[in-house]
Amino acid sequence: MEAEFHTVSEIAQHDSRPKATGIEDLAFGSLAGMMGKCVEYPFDTVKVRLQTSETQVFSGTLDCLKQTWQNEGSRGFYRGLTSPLVGAMAENAIAFYAYNRIQGIIRTATGTRPEDSLSLPQLFLSGGLSGTICAFVISPVELVKCKLQVENVQGYGGPANPAAVKFKGPLSVVSHLLRTQGLAGLYKGITPTVARETIGVGFWFGAYELVCRQLVRASQHSAKPLRSKADLGPAGIILAGGCAGISYNLASYPIDVVKSFIQTADVRSAGSSLAAAERPGIAGTIRIVYSRGGIPAFYRGLGITLLRAFPANAAMFMTYEYLSRLAAELHKK
Repeated sequence: MEAEFHTVSEIAQHDSRPKATGIEDLAFGSLAGMMGKCVEYPFDTVKVRLQTSETQVFSGTLDCLKQTWQNEGSRGFYRGLTSPLVGAMAENAIAFYAYNRIQGIIRTATGTRPEDSLSLPQLFLSGGLSGTICAFVISPVELVKCKLQVENVQGYGGPANPAAVKFKGPLSVVSHLLRTQGLAGLYKGITPTVARETIGVGFWFGAYELVCRQLVRASQHSAKPLRSKADLGPAGIILAGGCAGISYNLASYPIDVVKSFIQTADVRSAGSSLAAAERPGIAGTIRIVYSRGGIPAFYRGLGITLLRAFPANAAMFMTYEYLSRLAAELHKK
């Protein structure tokens, strides 16, 4: 007779799948990030443009979609993809690698056996710390991405500002930043990026693990109860991965708005008399965003973000889980 588990903690102790090696975490996380970014990028372009543009430029998500298509065609939705694609591969490789290595450190510190899973608070902590590490890798990538996504918007509805710097691609942005601001220019907005990733990735991994465990628990009264997360089918992983993406964005979205606003300040104010040193910091940016519509201004573009979050993150976790399962099977042979 199959063992029957009644609590989430009991279920967590029965995942006997061999743990992925560090190299496998890096490889599988990288491929998962590539899959997710290809799915989400057009939505992300619309999100960033809604976050950073004046309210009179776009009346909403549909208007942003319409104007982007009319002004730039399909390529407009993928403007600046190269940099974040590489960044997503690096970010997810590091996220999964750090997440699993930090779990090992916590197990050692708490005396938890290697074959036993950690508690949900410990998994949230592991995810948060992995997010902190990721932030320092992706901050320059996010900066380049946001500048390219927003650059063309300044010409919508009228002639482009002749004083604005026109970028030819990611390398053009990097070259311009290093020439005008030095290495520090690549890390503009690092503080909100660290805050977003620490909170967001903690919820990302935590929500995924929670939904997986609840699905396993719910199966205990079925004809074929599941023993662990490793037994979940595609539908379960899609649900857990999608919920993880939604949790990430709900937890960190206002911080992301502030980050995007800071990172695109020079593009949006090109040609103005506002010097780089005078551009607002975090507190000033929060006041500016709030002046544009109060609390709702910090959630502008959230709808399109949640729309892309579910399929993109489902694709990421599906890729990682099934590659991990394939590797585990190969290890047994």
